[in-house]
Amino acid sequence: MLNILLEARKNGLKYEDSHNEDTAFATVQESEIHKRKLDKVDITDEEIASQGFGFFFAGYEAVSSTMAFMSYELAVNSDIQARLIEEVDTTRNSCDDQITYEALNSMKYMDMVVSETLRKWPQNVVINRICNKPFTIEPKYPDEKPLVLEKDTVLWIPLFAVLRDPKFFPDPEKFDPERFSLENRKNIVQGSFIPFGSGPRNCIGSRLAILETKAVFYHLLCQFEVVPVEKTQIPIQMRKGKMPVIADKGVWVGLKRRFEKIHS
Repeated sequence: MLNILLEARKNGLKYEDSHNEDTAFATVQESEIHKRKLDKVDITDEEIASQGFGFFFAGYEAVSSTMAFMSYELAVNSDIQARLIEEVDTTRNSCDDQITYEALNSMKYMDMVVSETLRKWPQNVVINRICNKPFTIEPKYPDEKPLVLEKDTVLWIPLFAVLRDPKFFPDPEKFDPERFSLENRKNIVQGSFIPFGSGPRNCIGSRLAILETKAVFYHLLCQFEVVPVEKTQIPIQMRKGKMPVIADKGVWVGLKRRFEKIHS
């Protein structure tokens, strides 16, 4: 990122398509607006440094919260965790216990579990956009009126509601990674699964966030099972009036060593 900013200041940028496969299904797609020659821009050292500094902190809470909710879902869905552990062990053996970037991204079930976590527990509960042209939302029911959106209207799109809408995701309260299997992805309505936003204002850290989550759970599940404990709230309840999504009593789980007998 720092190199991109330095190049933009020095020579401008020319888009180059690397043809690399996305690291995850939830990874945002680049907008066409970026796929053009960018002229040299005036940017200071302080602005470049602040952008780099922001990477260390901007996604810290969102990524850690995603990991917490994924831990909870694995703890209360032992069958899903068992299947994920099986994939972790298979991957570990295939790379001689030296995980690589390619091996981590080849874990299909891991990607399904992460995607379902992002669907059920999105950290962006709303996304805001500005309407760039007049638009009318036609009424759906007889007692409704058309909703007219004027140009430059600020919009809040309820992402949490979209990701839990049974019209898009049947039985939305169920944690079901199979929604994101290779066979079922074609059934996902375009624009309904955008945990990192969409378009030119999407989250530029989506790949990093997903990679961090996968790496942590790979190493965690190599040694431990995630289990419920006495303080685990089942089902988990959300704290009202708070954004982003926060567990009312926190997320509490335990770790059980896979290869040792635990003595209380």
